[in-house]
Amino acid sequence: MLIKHVPDTFEKLSILGGMAGDDILSHPGSPRPAPYSARKKNPLPGVYRAAMPNGKYINLMRVMFTDFCKMDCAFCPNSHWVPRRRHAFKVDELANAFMELHRRHTVDGLFLSSGVAGTGSKTTERLVKVVEIIRKKHGFKGYVHMKVMPGTERQYVEAAYRLGTRLSVNLETPTPEMMRKLSAMKDLERDILAPMQWIDSLTRAGANGAVGQATQLVVGAADESDADILTRVDQLYDQWNLKRVYYSPFRPVRHTPLEEHPATPAMRGHRLYQMDWLRRVYGFPVNELKLAFDDGGYLPLRHDPKTTIALENMDAFPVDVNTARRERLLRVPGIGPVSAQRIMQNRRRHALDSWRDLQAMGVVRAWAWPFLAFPGHRPPRAKQMKLRLSEERAAPALAPAVGPTLGQTTAPCGLAASCAGCSMRGAPGHPG
Repeated sequence: MLIKHVPDTFEKLSILGGMAGDDILSHPGSPRPAPYSARKKNPLPGVYRAAMPNGKYINLMRVMFTDFCKMDCAFCPNSHWVPRRRHAFKVDELANAFMELHRRHTVDGLFLSSGVAGTGSKTTERLVKVVEIIRKKHGFKGYVHMKVMPGTERQYVEAAYRLGTRLSVNLETPTPEMMRKLSAMKDLERDILAPMQWIDSLTRAGANGAVGQATQLVVGAADESDADILTRVDQLYDQWNLKRVYYSPFRPVRHTPLEEHPATPAMRGHRLYQMDWLRRVYGFPVNELKLAFDDGGYLPLRHDPKTTIALENMDAFPVDVNTARRERLLRVPGIGPVSAQRIMQNRRRHALDSWRDLQAMGVVRAWAWPFLAFPGHRPPRAKQMKLRLSEERAAPALAPAVGPTLGQTTAPCGLAASCAGCSMRGAPGHPG
């Protein structure tokens, strides 16, 4: 006799919690968060420790409502190309599972995603109903990140806005032409950019609802350049005030049209996060960021964008540490926002004239010495220094381009993990 097995809620959490791993939760540039179950003796599927925008961590239930998807995205393990059994929650079932974990103090928030089952509007409506139950029936007031499905009509976007803490629509690729390479069923303007614009208009209107939106790009799937990505990212931050853009390096998936396409190096994603950090936090203008790209429009993997820009502007260095304004100090590799602030505070009391003092403030001497000047230290001439630095920084690139891990002895910036004030200090993924 053939007995059909119907998975229970715990089994669905095991499956659909794992499938949600393609949506990034961690700080940009940092490794993806380890499942809560990996650190506990009793497995708890679907529970992840995620980094929040304020630098704190929160345990979230990260789960898909369903892994069924009618879409034909050529890179996605949930697309209709992949032949496997699919699963789905019922609305009440998922809401009750979340509240049970919350009552046990296992999770403090929810990250809710889904495949597109039926239409984008119908799927988003189901996600809204899940959040509506936990908000209105159970009184949950904590963090909820909701995915808005491509092609969702405005009424459902507005409903998601009223209930979610943060919303996101996965952009996937920068331009409509590139989207046509990845999917014949998605229209970038109609299905993705339009809902993103609606979310932006709701946020600017100041109504009670989500505090902002984010998005995600699959890097390398459509053979886009890093310059293509910067152009789109600049528009998102400048016009729609996005809180965060995430970069997910492409990984080939069996049975999909791109299963033979080469994987994108993890270091390329990390370089994009560094570029993003310079654009969003350091305030580098786009015309300055463009100096970091090579002739093909890509960020070199050998050294970070800030160093590349500095090498292109050697005539602007050295910077006098005792007189330079904050924006000039931030152009120096090895100086971040924290160390720049400390320099400005300390030099009001006395002149800074030793590396010992600067290192105590968080400046990384190994990176900053060619670009800084103070009494007793002046680096060599610019042209000679540029040649020397280019030669010195070529050697570490022979190491495999792998993503950073918190336990490594070399930081993502290429320095020792103890570099408390390097040029990317404060950037997500940096151990300092």
